[in-house]
Amino acid sequence: MRRGDKQIQIKKGLPQSLKGYYSTTDKYIRSKTHSNAHQIVFTKESDKYQWLVLEQKSQCEVEVRQTDNHGTITARDNYELTKNFPKCVGVERLCEGTTMQISFNADEINLIYQFGEQGKAETCASLSAILPQIKDSDTKQIVSDTLKKLNALSEKTCAELTATTKRRKLTERDHSIKTRLAKAKEQAKQPTVAEGKQH
Repeated sequence: MRRGDKQIQIKKGLPQSLKGYYSTTDKYIRSKTHSNAHQIVFTKESDKYQWLVLEQKSQCEVEVRQTDNHGTITARDNYELTKNFPKCVGVERLCEGTTMQISFNADEINLIYQFGEQGKAETCASLSAILPQIKDSDTKQIVSDTLKKLNALSEKTCAELTATTKRRKLTERDHSIKTRLAKAKEQAKQPTVAEGKQH
């Protein structure tokens, strides 16, 4: 893939960190046959149709696609590379029994992170339980929309979405803490304005 004359290559180390969000008990193995400079493909040993594809769309955009054992795309997530750290900016999951993708916004993803359980029924039950307690109409709408969307997913897709969201959010939180600590350390090293004047 070329943008202008420049070949876009996936940054080193990025595939492993992204793969970690999606890799479950069936480990994904990097496929040398299907991978190239702008696209890295991971396959499963037991199944030739279940792929995890990382495609560099631009210098700072990566799309991650996941397929099921029939080769149908069940997940499509978009990431922006901010200071070499992938930030998720778009989440889509396959609607059960159709070829349509359901899009989840940032608020809905945060709800899944906070209230997601191992199974679809448990996640929906924990979201349904908070609905009567919500006074704010906008928040109530977000919870209702999230429930509707989760109910449209298959059991497997819903469980994978919850697991991926939790792994990603925990990594983002750790990265944010590390960044803040590094900044604080850097600031501690800098001489203050008053010290500078004395010298």
